[in-house]
Amino acid sequence: MNELTEFEQANLPLITGYVALKKTIDEYSAQKKKLENELKEQMEKYDVKSIDNSVLKATLVAGSESKSVDLKKFKKNEPDEYLALMVDYPKKTVRKPSLRITVKK
Repeated sequence: MNELTEFEQANLPLITGYVALKKTIDEYSAQKKKLENELKEQMEKYDVKSIDNSVLKATLVAGSESKSVDLKKFKKNEPDEYLALMVDYPKKTVRKPSLRITVKK
């Protein structure tokens, strides 16, 4: 028996518990999204900008637009200038180790 098989067998309850919980969360997330959309539509219909009562506070936020620089396109079209930017304005981002999980349907 290899280490992976041993790990899977030893942690099968943990794995199946995670999968079951993920499916439940996905179902509740879909229901939440549906209710949020319905509430938003009703607020727009009645021209209510915000509501604040004993159980809920909701604010209808207007749409907006923002602009940013497409660095991938800039790097492709202007490689020399991109390299100069990276030399003059470097930014280091450190990411903590994490676990990426994909539940197969």
